[in-house]
Amino acid sequence: MSVLKRGAGALLASLLLAALPFTAEAAESTAPVPGPPAASAGVTAATEGVSLTGDPAGSPATARPVQRTPAKQSAGVARASWYYHITASCRGYENAIVAGADYWGGGVQTASGGTPVSCTNGYVAGCGISNAVGCNWNHGGRIALSTMVRDFALLSAHEFGHNWYDHSAVGCASWNSPYDVMKTQMC
Repeated sequence: MSVLKRGAGALLASLLLAALPFTAEAAESTAPVPGPPAASAGVTAATEGVSLTGDPAGSPATARPVQRTPAKQSAGVARASWYYHITASCRGYENAIVAGADYWGGGVQTASGGTPVSCTNGYVAGCGISNAVGCNWNHGGRIALSTMVRDFALLSAHEFGHNWYDHSAVGCASWNSPYDVMKTQMC
């Protein structure tokens, strides 16, 4: 009988977990958090010729073509870099985190410098809501990610995006565009 109760309990918990949309909220948190600041908060993120204009004061973010100005730079000069490191709590998820960082371009993974990225198997605590699956404190001061989501690379890209941008709109995040990456929920 106890095996049936445990099985029913596990099934109920799985159904409830699948029915609740996960929220990648509270990246706007400005509470002081230990950890080094991002190396370059003024970097413009760009993805394949599209840049995202953030949503200060609640205006929706918009994707627009990047304004390219001719520059007399050598071919080896890249755009400004920003730095992050993956903590031991994310062992096994490194490739997905790197893919999320790479979405915005310019990210450089280091052994210990830049934004620390940590992982948890539950909700992220201290982010302002009870069901947060990701949080980016102080625009790159520290990032925490939950392994509960289906698309961990998308969650990583979303949270790295908070280094520069607020949420674009309420709804399910997707890889369709930078605007969609910055939506509020991981569905």
